[in-house]
Amino acid sequence: MRRQSLDEGSVVRHLFGGLLALLFFLTAFAQEGSTGIPPNEGKTLGKPLPNVRLINSYGEEFDLYSLKGKPIILSPIYTNCSSACPIITDSLKKALPGRPGEDFWVISLTFDPTDRLKNIKDFQEKHGLDGKGWIVAMVKSKEDLFRLLDAIDFRFMSIPESKDFVHPNLLVFISPDMKIKRYVYGVVFDKKELEEALDYAKGKAPLWEKVQRFLFFIALLGLILTGIYTVITLARYLQRREEAKKALP
Repeated sequence: MRRQSLDEGSVVRHLFGGLLALLFFLTAFAQEGSTGIPPNEGKTLGKPLPNVRLINSYGEEFDLYSLKGKPIILSPIYTNCSSACPIITDSLKKALPGRPGEDFWVISLTFDPTDRLKNIKDFQEKHGLDGKGWIVAMVKSKEDLFRLLDAIDFRFMSIPESKDFVHPNLLVFISPDMKIKRYVYGVVFDKKELEEALDYAKGKAPLWEKVQRFLFFIALLGLILTGIYTVITLARYLQRREEAKKALP
């Protein structure tokens, strides 16, 4: 019985040690700016965002759809982040191919339900954002927050006994009519990459994609014509065979 007790105690200690190691790994993973679980683009691309109620850093409420007419760069962040989110914000600021508010909007949107007005205002001031063309915002209700996060398939996990999260590092490019058009992943961006994503959000597909679509339609047309030719050839063959049968004595 003593031997069994010792074995059970050893197993418990090993399990406890393993859990602590896993917790340490996850915490370190989050601090290094984990990419987390990426969204399922097949589920989201081309789909519209819900029209949720937002609050900006000045305490003003507005509907997301009030920004219709220009593409949006949506940057999910949380204000207490000390690793990936500040890098994403500063890199995006340096690489933007234009001025926010003129040809496009930028929204730094907190996904942390515990963030408050003071938190997003401090985040805006810390990163030198104007709060007009580049809006720092939170969703007014928790229900609408998760509706929006579900729409872009953004999943995050809180770290126990910590204010940090494991989350994907990404930007979401939204078309002027509020449809999800592209994701750009990472924490550091370049101007050309953002220009291409914005053009795509505006409906300007890259040349290779236009060629790909053209080739697809050519292949589809060829398949249809081949099918028609096969049906006609088979019909003629059957007709000749029937005529040959009738000609037999």
